[in-house]
Amino acid sequence: MNYAEFANQELPFQGEFFLARNKKFQELIFFVHFYEGSKKQLLRHIKLVNSLGFDAFAFQLSGTLQDLKDLHFPISAKGKFGTKHIYADQIEHLLNLIPGQKIMFTFSNPSASAIEAMARRGCSDTVALVCDSGPTARFLPSAQKLFTHNYHVKPWALTWALAPFLSLGWSPFFHKDLVPDLNTFPEGFKILSIRGWKDELIPPTHIDEVFEPHTQLHWSKLSLPEAQHLTGLRDFKSEYAPILERFLTGVATPV
Repeated sequence: MNYAEFANQELPFQGEFFLARNKKFQELIFFVHFYEGSKKQLLRHIKLVNSLGFDAFAFQLSGTLQDLKDLHFPISAKGKFGTKHIYADQIEHLLNLIPGQKIMFTFSNPSASAIEAMARRGCSDTVALVCDSGPTARFLPSAQKLFTHNYHVKPWALTWALAPFLSLGWSPFFHKDLVPDLNTFPEGFKILSIRGWKDELIPPTHIDEVFEPHTQLHWSKLSLPEAQHLTGLRDFKSEYAPILERFLTGVATPV
């Protein structure tokens, strides 16, 4: 697929193509940034996949606390309450607009939104998935750690009081609808799960609980003993990049 002809089109959610100088693979890397992040914060990852010969696409999730003007009552197109499902709407809409085969590259808990969008579409044109630092199978502890480490809320008891409200705002199902979503993924679907052993927000064991029950998946781990949440490529490129390259080139189709 030649994405150069789409590069100048205006797409929803500030969608933007990043084209490889020397394209080697047909699949597009479709990025989904982390909660309250931005596509700009993925430039390190985008440059890496571009250097490997992949075109990339990134966009801005709409409706985070940092984007107050776009906040609204969070009911998805499927009638589900919660930010997770609103994100899934946005991802699904963009997947429907962009032709060609795609490899999903997602971060932290919005990975769950990407999984939901992929499940809605029957993984029709998504051939593989990379999840960096998520998603979690235990949302409440992650919400509590988010208040502690990201928002610096004190005292400790207040973080536990606030965590259920954030969790319900994410989804009344918490993480549990990941199970039926992943059950729809086809036999042998390939997933690379990247995690840091020092990740306090989403520990590796909580990520394992997401994927381990789904025996039809062909999933592998990239474990980084010294990495924290989302710091793998930034701090440990020599370990991160070769395994990512091996995975991506192994699932992709040469031009």
